[in-house]
Amino acid sequence: MRPFSTAIRNSLAGFGLFMAAWAAAALFFPAYVLPSPVAVMGNLGTYVDDGFLGHLGATLFRVSAGFAVAFFVGTGAGLAAFVAKKTQPLNTLMMALQVVPGTILGIVFLLVFGVGDYTPIALVAFLTLPIVTVNTVNALGARSEQLEGYLLASGGSRAHLVRYLYLPTLVPTAQSNLTIGFGMALKIAILGEFIGAQSGVGYLLNVARVTFHMDAVFFYLLTVLLVTVCFQVAQSAFFAAFLEKYFYGE
Repeated sequence: MRPFSTAIRNSLAGFGLFMAAWAAAALFFPAYVLPSPVAVMGNLGTYVDDGFLGHLGATLFRVSAGFAVAFFVGTGAGLAAFVAKKTQPLNTLMMALQVVPGTILGIVFLLVFGVGDYTPIALVAFLTLPIVTVNTVNALGARSEQLEGYLLASGGSRAHLVRYLYLPTLVPTAQSNLTIGFGMALKIAILGEFIGAQSGVGYLLNVARVTFHMDAVFFYLLTVLLVTVCFQVAQSAFFAAFLEKYFYGE
């Protein structure tokens, strides 16, 4: 369980550094520009109510739905392309998708789906798909050719390669995709809520920004950070408990 405890320490250390940097920066700016962490947390009762929890739940639903689509489609597409030896066209397509600006996509999805859940979900899925797919393809490209040759020499089929070599090879990459992708998905969902939603943390951030309610802005940002930290701890616990053996070398 050492990787799990290390992940917790790293997450808490990162959170602590962020809070320290925030507190230090707040010393040089007036409260209406950059309120201190103490001031923001002193007003928690003002922000945390049933309405806020509903907005937070909406954002988490959109992040989970959109990123689940990107994670499974990207992993499946990368695996299928590798088996079919079509990784270069897939990588080219993913690179093309990755350069499309999120704001433009958000406006397009808003026109297609309207205001609601579908715009941020589609934005999350579309913008996180390339990184998941490319990471999957690159991980398979770094597979053990020695083990692959052994399986083929033993009469193994393509299905055996997928089951006993390719899928185990993808376990560390799956964790990396979750680590990087979830944080990215959360930011993208908030962008989508800015553009095309009337609920969610992004919507609340937009309202607070328009009214220059900076205490609320930084409270919502702190909420996003805490959600990310909790997710990283949870996924680290899962991989440490059930899949740790796949992280050892050959």
